[in-house]
Amino acid sequence: MSYKEVVQAASKKAIAKGYEAKRAEWLLLDLLDWSLTDYVMHMQDEMTTQHEQLYQHAVERMLTGEPIQYITGFQSFLGEKFQVDERCLIPRPETEEVLMYFLERLPKQSVVADVGTGSGILAVSLKRMESSLTVYASDLYEGPLEVAKTNAQRHQTNLTFLQGSDLDPYLEQGIRLDGLISNPPYIDESESVLMTDTVLEHEPHQALFADEQGLAIYRAMVEKLPYVLNDQALVVFEIGYQQGAALKEMIETMYPKVQVDVVADINQNDRIVAFKWLA
Repeated sequence: MSYKEVVQAASKKAIAKGYEAKRAEWLLLDLLDWSLTDYVMHMQDEMTTQHEQLYQHAVERMLTGEPIQYITGFQSFLGEKFQVDERCLIPRPETEEVLMYFLERLPKQSVVADVGTGSGILAVSLKRMESSLTVYASDLYEGPLEVAKTNAQRHQTNLTFLQGSDLDPYLEQGIRLDGLISNPPYIDESESVLMTDTVLEHEPHQALFADEQGLAIYRAMVEKLPYVLNDQALVVFEIGYQQGAALKEMIETMYPKVQVDVVADINQNDRIVAFKWLA
């Protein structure tokens, strides 16, 4: 059978399971590291035995709802490939906007931290795009840190990794920061009914959900900011689209001198809470 015929057969199975037909094509492209042009050039060719075995095994996993990124072992972020697996959350495209917002406002040679680093995509990308930065990456769990360390090695970036809850590792080591970026768990458990089975059954819940309507980890970080931030430090949080007003009120109530901005993403959903720290 040709590549096209095999993909068409997989597409029909995907549709029968309630998934997008295109998932079958995306899966093939990612597995073989092909562009769409590569596929068009080879779609009428007979699929090799090696490719067929690889693809059919991957299709079986796809039909269980497993994310393509976990099957192929990578996610693209700002044009670069990063390892991901079931130990960490799959980064979303919106997070690219969060990173660029932070980087564009951050002075060179700053000391910065990515808190709740997961796969390390933010920390690695920061160091890769601005080598003058001193970058720390922290997470509560060993599994994500292992993935993040692999990504740092793959992209030849020199980071310092810390393990612990929210800002505790920085407090313990007396680290002062010029910048803080975080995409923490921010989904309330009640919102799980709105989420797809693919996410709920395969992505780590500790990277998705938080108490206090999703605000608990933000609160833990915000309460400790005076002990880790230098004056004029930049803080950028990725948020759920309904959390901007509540998080802004929390921060400005604790620290009346601080002016908090809530920034929408390209889809006009609130995505970023940002402010300069005033010591």
